[in-house]
Amino acid sequence: MPALMTMLYWNVSAQELSGEVQEVYEICLRMRSAVEAGSNTALKAAGKALAECNVRNFSKLRDIGSEQLSIDGHFVFDEVFVDSLVAGRDVYRFSRRYAENQEMRGVSGSGGVFVKNAAVRADSSVRYSFPSKGRQELAVVTEPGGMVTLRVYDKSNGKWYNDTEDVNAGRLSRFLVIDLPDDKRNLLELEILNRSGKDISFVILSN
Repeated sequence: MPALMTMLYWNVSAQELSGEVQEVYEICLRMRSAVEAGSNTALKAAGKALAECNVRNFSKLRDIGSEQLSIDGHFVFDEVFVDSLVAGRDVYRFSRRYAENQEMRGVSGSGGVFVKNAAVRADSSVRYSFPSKGRQELAVVTEPGGMVTLRVYDKSNGKWYNDTEDVNAGRLSRFLVIDLPDDKRNLLELEILNRSGKDISFVILSN
């Protein structure tokens, strides 16, 4: 990494998520654990909890410079998907439809927690850009078996906010908090690197 990049590198993982984002983050982790354990009871409870949250479509997120993998065949962090899965329906064949319906239900606006379900190929990454200002919170939770590492570049101010722990191995979930200038629009670029060795789905959360 060039010297300038090193000087502009920041580690922010030690900061805490706000209560609202933390709640949704923990619910998604509960969903993941329930699927991994094969517990329909825990999965149904987590789905009900998500339905009670103020979740919105992360419509400002834009794909950039990466091939987007279809989410079909993968888990979707969505209460309707969960209910259908618990009911025994063949939901994995139609994962994309559930993810798209979630986006339509979650009207974009201010307040609440913004969500985006997507997928990434094995040993690859996907990149997104979005505008932000002030306190920016981001979290990513993978489906069972998934491991990821995050890189965030503040293009407007020339700063990196990257994971520094288990970078090569990845983790099943990640979160970071960034304090951006609140007097201007800042453009962030988010890269999610798949360390799993297989195709996986994930959910992005944002305040």
